[in-house]
Amino acid sequence: MCEIKNINSTAITQNKLKFSIYKTIDFLPYMKELDVPHRHNYNMILLNERNSGKQLVDFEECIIEPFSITCLHYGQIHQWLDYDKIEGYIIVFENDFFALRHQNYELSEFSFLTYRHKIPYAKVSKEQFENVKSIALWMLKEFSGKGNNFDKHLYSLLNLMLLELDRLFEPNNKNTEFSQSLQLIYHFEELIDKYFREKHFVKDYASVLHVRPNYLNAVCNEVTKSSAGDLIRNRIILEAKRLLIHEKKTASEIAYELGFTDNSYFGRFFKKYENNTPDGFKKMFLKN
Repeated sequence: MCEIKNINSTAITQNKLKFSIYKTIDFLPYMKELDVPHRHNYNMILLNERNSGKQLVDFEECIIEPFSITCLHYGQIHQWLDYDKIEGYIIVFENDFFALRHQNYELSEFSFLTYRHKIPYAKVSKEQFENVKSIALWMLKEFSGKGNNFDKHLYSLLNLMLLELDRLFEPNNKNTEFSQSLQLIYHFEELIDKYFREKHFVKDYASVLHVRPNYLNAVCNEVTKSSAGDLIRNRIILEAKRLLIHEKKTASEIAYELGFTDNSYFGRFFKKYENNTPDGFKKMFLKN
């Protein structure tokens, strides 16, 4: 069983900015240290231009193809599996780095940096990749040169890159009504991530958001194709899996940590949505 490592961005960025950009060949020493399961306190964007690799993101194996983009957000559990041949760029930044410049524009507005995309991965055309790569090269120049106001340039370039990625991950035009629905989902997802241990019911979140439970559920179905209850349950199940595999905790300890007063109910809950018991899932995952 692998115990999870918690990796702080300063160990990767080596600066107080809470931001860094690397060519993958220069990031290799970190990859070798992080080829075990680890949890990020930062966001990471991988732009892979050449060759292939493999990584594990929250129990899902993810192939790294040429002309592909992978986005990992705060809190995800990640492991590099096959990485020494990929060629591209890696951008690392904390939420705080973005917030310093864009106080009224939250990162949660970018769906690929939320739990809505289990593994935000996109295989794109060469032209699309070149558009994003050009921003990365500009970032690299500013980051390496450290000229006047280089940090402000980096804030703006990061925002530009995220907007470009938003076109790739959310290609449909967002009318005003749909944008309002997205805002509600963003806030709902933030609340889930903050309170999933103690709030298990849609009505609890609807009350905080000042909407009716039925309305919240309808918006979730429209935007995410999942019910509000499913979004809450998915987050609880994800954390249960993390605790089972990486924290060496028993099912009863996990039940208590996730706010279940009845251990047997937690077992039934897990089995209903995973078609396996907690112990069965642990044994199957470690065997594979």
